[in-house]
This record gives sequence, structure tokens and C-alpha cells, in this order.
Amino acid sequence: MALIQAEVDLANQALGKIAAKQFTLAVQTTNEGIQANLHFAQTRDMLLRSFEWQFSKTRLRLVSAWLTDTVYTTDQYVWQSGLLYKCAVAHTSDTFATDLTSVYWTLQSTVSAWVTATAYALSDYVVNDAIYYRCILAHTSGDTDDEPATGATYATYWEATTTKPTNVFGYNYDLPSGCLRLVEFLDDDNVTWRLETNTILTDEVEVDIVYVDTIDTTTEWDFLFTELFICYLAKKLAGPLTGSGPGTASMRNDLNIEIDKLSRLSRRISRQEGRGNTTTTNWNEARLIQRNMIG
Repeated sequence: MALIQAEVDLANQALGKIAAKQFTLAVQTTNEGIQANLHFAQTRDMLLRSFEWQFSKTRLRLVSAWLTDTVYTTDQYVWQSGLLYKCAVAHTSDTFATDLTSVYWTLQSTVSAWVTATAYALSDYVVNDAIYYRCILAHTSGDTDDEPATGATYATYWEATTTKPTNVFGYNYDLPSGCLRLVEFLDDDNVTWRLETNTILTDEVEVDIVYVDTIDTTTEWDFLFTELFICYLAKKLAGPLTGSGPGTASMRNDLNIEIDKLSRLSRRISRQEGRGNTTTTNWNEARLIQRNMIG
């Protein structure tokens, strides 16, 4: 996907730092345009993930009880009638039955659907018509007679339950699609959780998180982030566009110095802003921030 005008402008600023030719929105097939397109998104996401930028931190009620008249995104889960659902289509909730009929929610389960000619043991679980059932009598399932909720003799073998069978942690929740870094669980005192393969493993049925989101709209970037991004992108473009001679090494060294200064300034300002209104920046620190901004 080609860069948009605002992204081309930033890429050209990066090219200017290494004295390379610039390119235009209309013509991105030059070597400079191709290299900028190749590295732009990867550099952005690397830099977003590397630090808890205030502008990219997002709070999300990832899992909670279902509520009416509530905006839901496809990253969220809800509990309804003891069952866990994930939002399939972003929407504002009406009634759950109506939303379910509209296929706005999909049942989440690590349990298999009921099938015929299968040996079931006591306390095995199945899902049928979006309801969990627990086996109360070991048996091999027939054609239809013992199908949960529909078969003539199903009550002999199955009972409906709102208790979700658990694994080691109990529940698996996918990270939000744009998440680059999970920062924290809110109210996470005594909460046990793990992050594996972009999945949160926990026993919690209510989960609120803070995470670093993929902010790809450049006008939403912090000014310091933008300056750092330009330097990092320039450093990546230096090799393929200017070669590996002493001039390139000198440019990389200059960029490293600028990156280091901007990084320290970003951390310092972030610490200051993170204090909220409980304290103020002292005079010496304010002078130091001002000196770094001036250069």
C-alpha cells in the first residue's frame, strides 16, 4: 500500500537528513520511494512498541458482562447467561437476542460441539445451540435420541450448565488487533495472568487493560515521536540509499546522537506528565528540558 501525502512528507524529511533524493505522492516507484514504503510502517510500529508513549496508550474494557446501549468493538468479549461471546461486528447494543440474531456475537468455547457416535465420559462438556452441557452418564452418542436439548432421551445423559470448563488459567482472550504492547491490567492486585502468542491467559471474567495501540494517523503523533521517527527512518534508509562508505558511517553517528538526545528528552517529559497533578516539575528539570529542546 502506497504512502499517503502526510507520510510522504515525513519520509522526505528522513531522506533530507541523509542527503538523498526525495519523491512525490504520485511517483513512489523510485528507489527512494520503494525503500520508504518498505520501512515506513515497520519503523513506526517498532518505535511505538519501544516506549509507553502517552498518545498511543489506550484503555479498553476487554471483558465484562453484556450491557445494553453500549458501543462494542470487535476486540471485546462479554458474558451473557453464563456464556462467553466475542464481538464479531462493531455495533451499539440493542437487546442481546436481537444482536445475536444479527450475528454480532460469536460464542467462544474450547469445548467441541456435540457429535454422533462419540464416546462421552462423566463430566465431559459439549456445546449445542450455543449452550454448554455436562455429561451425567457415560455413553456413546447415538444418532439423535441423546442430542442435548433436542433428543428424546437427552436428559438421561446431559444437563445444561452455565459453568464454563476451565483449563490451567480458565479463559483465553485475544489481544486487541492493534495492540503493539500490553502495558498493564487495571486493578491487577493478586491477578494472575500470562501473555502467550498474543493471547491473555487468566482466570478473570472481568478484564480492563491498558495497551499501546497502532496509531497510523500521523497527525495524532506526539511531536517528539515524530522527530524520533524521522531519525530512525533516516538511519534505516541510509544503508540502501547511500552505501556503506565513511560518509554513511558519519551520518549514522550523527543520527545516533540525535536519537539518543530525543529519547532522553521523551523519557524525561513522560515522567513529568505521568505525575498528573500530584506534583510539579522543579526549576532545574524544567531548564534541562528547555535546553534539550533548543539543542
